[in-house]
Order: sequence, then C-alpha cells, then structure tokens
Amino acid sequence: MKRRFWILYLIIFTASSCNYPGKLPEATPLSTPRLGRPTLEIATFTAVPSETLPVEVELPTEIPTSTPLITLASPIEQPVNCRFGPDISYAIVGALNPGRQAQVIGKNKDITWLFVRNPSDPSTSCWLSVNYINVKGDVESLPVVGPPEIMVTSIKVSVDPPAMNVACDAFPQSVILSVQIITNGPAVVIWQWESSTGRKSAEKQLLFESGDVKIVQDYYQVDRVGDYSIQVRTLLPNSVARETSFKVVCTP
Repeated sequence: MKRRFWILYLIIFTASSCNYPGKLPEATPLSTPRLGRPTLEIATFTAVPSETLPVEVELPTEIPTSTPLITLASPIEQPVNCRFGPDISYAIVGALNPGRQAQVIGKNKDITWLFVRNPSDPSTSCWLSVNYINVKGDVESLPVVGPPEIMVTSIKVSVDPPAMNVACDAFPQSVILSVQIITNGPAVVIWQWESSTGRKSAEKQLLFESGDVKIVQDYYQVDRVGDYSIQVRTLLPNSVARETSFKVVCTP
C-alpha cells in the first residue's frame, strides 16, 4: 500500500515538473523591415574579345569591258584615191599612200566602200574602195553612212582682158568671160551670168559625169567706157555665186 502511494506520488510529481513554466527565454523582437531607395542599375555591355580568325572576303570579280578597237585601212600595194563619195564618179579629195593608215568611221550599205578620216586632211572625210585596201578591225559594227549630197563646191570667174583701152569710136568691143565650176560628183549644173549694167544671159547647162573641174567661156559685149562687173551664179544643183570686174577706157 505504501509502495503504491510513492509510485503514485512520483508519477504526479513528474507530470507536474513537465508542465512548470519556469523562466521562459526572452523573445527576440522581429526587426522591422526597412524599405531602401531603389537603385537604378543600367546594365552596360562589355565587349568580350573573341578570337580573331582570318576571314576570306570574296571580292566581286570585275568583268572587263571590251574597249572598241579602232578600225584602220591601209593600201594593198599602191596609193589609193580617197573620194568625196562611195563611187568612182565622185571627185578625188585625198589619197592613202603606202605606209600610211586611215581611221575607218563608216561604210556604205553593201560594204564596198569605207568612210574614213581623210589621210590628206584629217579634218575632213572621204571614201576608199575596199578593192584596194587592207582593213584591220571590226567592220561589221561600223555605222552605215549614206552618200553625200552632190553639189557645186566652187566657182572661179575671170575676164580677159581685165582692162581695155580702145579708140573711142571702136565700140562695141567684147571680152571673154571664163567660168571654172567644180562639183563633188556627177551632176547637171545650170548657171548664168549677170552684169552691172543689168544684162543677163540665158540659163546655161553643163553636164558632169563625175566630180570634176570644168571651164566654160562666154562673150560679153561692151558698148561704152566704164567700170563693169559680172556675177556668175549656179542655179542647180545648188546656188554658188562669184563676181569679177574689169575696166574699159578709150582714147580719142
């Protein structure tokens, strides 16, 4: 019975000891969180060096543009006439001699004649027959050039005698009018003269089978003393005029 009492007491005492608060540990107050000023951070890019490797750059390939070559003509064996137009009927205006070359700048439609810088006068042009020349260069790409206009290129006029002294009772007298007409090709030339006295000749015709120089003459009658002038003019194929003068005196 006593033993049972002590066991019960011991159980009660132990249970009471477990529930006794004793000295409780002080509670650590929680720290109040502080809000700091937000910091604006700007990220900066730092270049990271990379390993440099040789890079092969393929350059565009230049396509060479072909420079047009100058086409040149040279005589085969002997001097070649250079004519005003693409036919032997045109006047000769130059010559291509052996050892010389002429720059070709055109051709006629059937490529039987070539249009070149005149070897006798590079400021002008003329035509060479392909039968008598060697050609170096591209003829096919040359432009086709039409034949030139056929025309009278020059007139010269003179009177014989240029001065006359006759007896005052020896009138009428006559002077000889000489007219030199030059064409660049075959043509029919119509011409006439007119004097300072108002007299005018009939229209006269002169046939040129090719470019050439022709001299024609006419007589002019003088009825009195005085100073005279005569003008010669071509009417066809184009108009060209020249004038000359002469003097007539008399001795009583």
